[in-house]
Amino acid sequence: MRPNDPQGNPSADEAITAISQVAYGFMGSQALFAALDLRLFTALESGPLEAEPLAAQIGAGLDPLRSLLEACVALGLVIREGETYRNSKAASRYLVKEARGYMGDYYLRQIAETLYHQMPDARAALRGEAGANYSAFLNDPVRTEAFIRGQHAGSAGPAYLLSRNPELANYKCLLDLGGGSGAFSIEAVRRNPNLAGIVFDQPQVVTFAKKFIAEEGFDNRIRCVAGDVVKDDWPQGGDLILLSYIISSYRPQAVQEMLNRAFAYLPKGGGIFIHDFAMYGDRPGPRNAALWQFANLAISATTYPHRQVDIIAAMNIAGFADVSMRPHIPDITFLFSGRRL
Repeated sequence: MRPNDPQGNPSADEAITAISQVAYGFMGSQALFAALDLRLFTALESGPLEAEPLAAQIGAGLDPLRSLLEACVALGLVIREGETYRNSKAASRYLVKEARGYMGDYYLRQIAETLYHQMPDARAALRGEAGANYSAFLNDPVRTEAFIRGQHAGSAGPAYLLSRNPELANYKCLLDLGGGSGAFSIEAVRRNPNLAGIVFDQPQVVTFAKKFIAEEGFDNRIRCVAGDVVKDDWPQGGDLILLSYIISSYRPQAVQEMLNRAFAYLPKGGGIFIHDFAMYGDRPGPRNAALWQFANLAISATTYPHRQVDIIAAMNIAGFADVSMRPHIPDITFLFSGRRL
């Protein structure tokens, strides 16, 4: 087979390998979910182990475990040295239960247990069939609990990053629109003692947000209000608005209306943070943001792949000043900010 030509076109072998990696992607994700379910990475964190003692420790069949281990090696999650296996640096940081950056519950609850099974709805939306919407998605209480608990686990890291933003010290009350589990509000008030919070979301979601907030001991500083971000009046009192993972679920006109409304709501000197997926305007991706945009069709048929420049333009049109944008979660999300002068 010929190698790449001078124009960078892949050979036939390279092309089919690349396509196969996409088609087989679900196999890798299922291997990750299986390893997390068995707490394989947590077991390996104490030191390298051979397959047999590892199988005994985590309660797995020895021969099936060998297949899982080799899959994890191929994925770069586990490193094999002779007959022993140990965690990669990434697995130690994000997949070990006790790790500060642990993401396992997010992958298991929100991705494996919830979103994975909803993906046919994304394909239905593309065929023009009745699309999914967030309110209907929450009608199943079991699914809602799994989704919100997974969301809470997955938001811990991004929320911590946002809580360190020095701009938070300029405000008194954060209105967390579509605030989900309250993870962002919890971290914001934790690091900013002069800040209070309001979590505004669907009634089914607020039920769980109240539990998480109480467990963290912030129910005296964060209140929860039930309602629809688009249809209902927003609770009064906020001087900083947060829209995290919200605008990606709406088309441009709806986003512009939401930002116009946010500007009118805020007092002079008030601010806005938008944390969400966004596409580059001049090059492909970010890859994971693009994949999430597609996957989000399973929850909201009105999902739209907004470009960074379009979000900034919409904020300017709404009247916000000092609009800026920076990466937040690498290869996935960005943080946009602005102020009402």
